[in-house]
Amino acid sequence: MSSWRLTVQPYAVPLRRPLETAYGSTTLRRGALVSLIAPDGTIGHGELACLPQRPTHSLQDALQLLAACAFDLHNGTPPETILNHWARWDEAGTAARAALETALLDLRARQYGCSLAELLTPTPRPSIAVNAVITASDCDAAATAAAAARDAGYRVIKLKVGMAARGEEEIARVAAVRAAIGPDIALRLDANGAWTPEQAIMMLRRLADYNLALVEQPVPAWDIEGLARVRRSVSVPIAADEAVTSREAVEQLCVAEAVDALVLKLPVVGGITVAHALAELAARHQCAIVVTSVFETGIGLAAAMHTAAAVPGELLACGLATASSLVTTLVTGLPKPVHGQLAIPHDEPGLGVALDKEALRFCADLMEDRHAITHASD
Repeated sequence: MSSWRLTVQPYAVPLRRPLETAYGSTTLRRGALVSLIAPDGTIGHGELACLPQRPTHSLQDALQLLAACAFDLHNGTPPETILNHWARWDEAGTAARAALETALLDLRARQYGCSLAELLTPTPRPSIAVNAVITASDCDAAATAAAAARDAGYRVIKLKVGMAARGEEEIARVAAVRAAIGPDIALRLDANGAWTPEQAIMMLRRLADYNLALVEQPVPAWDIEGLARVRRSVSVPIAADEAVTSREAVEQLCVAEAVDALVLKLPVVGGITVAHALAELAARHQCAIVVTSVFETGIGLAAAMHTAAAVPGELLACGLATASSLVTTLVTGLPKPVHGQLAIPHDEPGLGVALDKEALRFCADLMEDRHAITHASD
């Protein structure tokens, strides 16, 4: 019997417009697609997607971890054993684990002839609500993008904040977006940890007139006490995003009564099954869930869609309408949002999408380092 095989193909995908957040601006999404081949020839796909706007060494570290996994698989270690004994839970480690686990679950679902969501739960949601995301730092550009999202049928719009040099500029931008979308569309803010607790309290009190539905990560991820203080001091619901990194972190957030919702990102928490377990923990604390992308291409997005369809508890509109931000998703068959809803792929087993080989060749031409890490048996 032949051994397991793993191939990893790096990519570089241009963004249609710069991604602007409190971390800075980026125009190119780098990552890698993972293919896991079982001894019976079944193939599953995953995606390595470290957080954008991070140093490139995280991606390089994650690629080296996957190269080590390829070596172990070739030498007879089953993928389940590798995942169950995973030791690296830093940024590179969680992204690499998520990639390998997605590929394995996609493969298993293909073997069983079911969707990945059905592999996770017998009664997945057939569709999920999604929010539009506005990253433009210019006031007029943000308002124009928000109006376009409203016209496209989105009922929830998320605005990236924390980039303005002055509070008045931030307030003017929120006001412009609210005016553009009208009173009936839910408006969220995402500060990416840019404010101190004092700044967050001041800003959110001043923004109360704009009827905010949720504010994600108003203070740095490490400041759980500060996040709890913000939640006690303002009327708008608070979500943790960058702070959601592990079961221990979620327990701390819930015990501190610091949040109303948790944002789950597969590459950050370490994969689909970890995210599912965190959602179960959140449900026990009456805490809602948002599943969000990290601007992955289509494999990572499809994995997040299936995860959102299967998690228990209250699911808010998810941040998974990001495919249009990329020049290509590298796949075919990925559903597009329709009136703020995403239908979960189920016509084909597994993730329900297929690699777009032409798009992969196009993105390979953008790579500074074009070699793919491959370790396979003869």
